[in-house]
Amino acid sequence: MREIIHLDASDIEIVESFFEPLFCDKGQILEAENKPVKYLYFINSGFIRIFYNENGNEQTTHINCPSGFITSFNSFINGTISNENIECITYCEVLRITKNNLDILCGKSQKWTDFARIVYENSVIYNEQRTKDIMNLSAEARYLNLLKYNPDIIQNVPLQYIASFIGIKPESLSRIRRKLIS
Repeated sequence: MREIIHLDASDIEIVESFFEPLFCDKGQILEAENKPVKYLYFINSGFIRIFYNENGNEQTTHINCPSGFITSFNSFINGTISNENIECITYCEVLRITKNNLDILCGKSQKWTDFARIVYENSVIYNEQRTKDIMNLSAEARYLNLLKYNPDIIQNVPLQYIASFIGIKPESLSRIRRKLIS
């Protein structure tokens, strides 16, 4: 938060009182499909993905890394059943907060409200760009963008998740990678 907004000691104390630390193993499911999502997660370390099952195939919709928030936002905000799973790709250290506590926190801290607005705006911009990229860029260009803007994901996330995230089959990603190396 300090990278985005100035915080004093009382702001930090308020935020810390609402977030719960959690240490998660690789492969741990934080939120399972067919249930309402309980938490919003802030990633201190590790990599987390959101995926859903379609005809027996996992489709990765989001991959997040440290200093990012992740959850199934529709379910978290509206309290509805989620069709998504949230899984730790690596060992992760996260902070989590319930929707009720998030609402209370926003009521107690204007700085948190300002921070949350900035994060929300950045998320909307990111998702709009991601949608445009999937619709307009080639698979190779989508991979190159990921390599340029998120090299940590390339280095820490299994290729099958990366392939799904950029909307291609693992075999196609292997061909793209071989072409780029040669």
